[in-house]
Amino acid sequence: MSERLIDRIPFAKIIAVLATVFGISLGLCGITFVVSLGGGRSGEFFLGLGMLELIAIVLSAVLLVLTLIVFVTLLIFRGVSKKVSQPQKLFGEEDDTKNEKNESSS
Repeated sequence: MSERLIDRIPFAKIIAVLATVFGISLGLCGITFVVSLGGGRSGEFFLGLGMLELIAIVLSAVLLVLTLIVFVTLLIFRGVSKKVSQPQKLFGEEDDTKNEKNESSS
């Protein structure tokens, strides 16, 4: 439970999936519109398919916006409540003094 909420949620994956669904649905909706202009029996089928694509566009767009709002909100609160840790040293203080002693004795 030491992990924060923003660290547990894979926002990048969620945004990538929603953006992909939005783009594919948008493209398919355009193709469906062009094909359905022919009319006839196939036009009715494509009209129903277009409605499903329209629902996918709206739903993915709304979820994408909500996800981005949650992400930005969590980032803002993380910045306010973030505890800054001390920087880590690559080499400890002891290593530097050992090297200096060896060089001075040589």
